[in-house]
This record gives sequence, structure tokens and C-alpha cells, in this order.
Amino acid sequence: MNPRAIALLAFLAITVLTAIAVLAAAVGWLPNADPKLVSWGIPAVLGEIVATIVVYVKSPTHTIRVNLEFHGATPTGVDLTDSGTYSVLDNSGKQRTSGKVVPILGPGGYQVTLPAALEPTDSIVLSFTEREGQAWGVRPFLPYVHTQSAVRSTGKGGGQ
Repeated sequence: MNPRAIALLAFLAITVLTAIAVLAAAVGWLPNADPKLVSWGIPAVLGEIVATIVVYVKSPTHTIRVNLEFHGATPTGVDLTDSGTYSVLDNSGKQRTSGKVVPILGPGGYQVTLPAALEPTDSIVLSFTEREGQAWGVRPFLPYVHTQSAVRSTGKGGGQ
């Protein structure tokens, strides 16, 4: 079980135990309970519920989007089918998982979104087919490595 799930279960257990204790004190099942338990317990339980929801909802997700370039063709000159495939390879080169990706044509060209359950040492291979049958492929690449294109400036000092 991953650490995030363990933390969520621990938060849930603490919330349930606190709620039971506050409820028991409020209805008189704990006759010797400090009156402050009831007055401060209800806001504490509500705070724990909010904290649990925040831990659950605010999970770190790493959406990986890949911009596709087609060597020798413009993005609008390529007519991809509605789905492509991806393969995730582990660090030894063995396929760990695979599936379909949907290429989306935007203003800058095609883009695909990959599943977020990737390890930094995984590599990804992409395959696409045009409607006329031309196949395209992207060689293995690391999911969290991004390459930026450098543009040669015309003046000194890095200006445009």
C-alpha cells in the first residue's frame, strides 16, 4: 500500500474515533467527560473531516503531456486516426503496461496525455497511424524529461 493511502486511512481512523468520543460525551454516555470535549469536539471533528478531504482530493498528480512533431511534415499535414498506442517500459526495457492514447490537434500541433502512474525510470514508446495508413512512432523517452528548443538570437547579450 502506498504511503498516501496509509496516511488517508490513519486520518479516517482518527476522525471516526474522535467523532465517536464527541458523540458519546454529547449524549451522556461518558458522564465524567469534560464539558470542553463537547464544545471543542464538534469543531475538531469538522476540521478533521475537512483535512481528510483535502488529503484525499489534493493528491499530487503528474499529468504528462507530450507535444508531437512529425519530421518532414507540418502538424496540419498529418491526419492521425483517433487513437494511438503507448507502451511503458521499465528500466530493464521490459514492457510494464500499454494502452491507448488520443492525439488531439491543437494550434501548435498534436498533443497526447499519458497516464500519471509512471516511475521516473520508466521509458515510453508511442505509435500512431494516419488515416491513409502511414505509421509514425516516437522512440523511447523518459516521462519527466522535457526538451526545449533554443532559438539563435541575432544580437549580442541574448536579445532577440
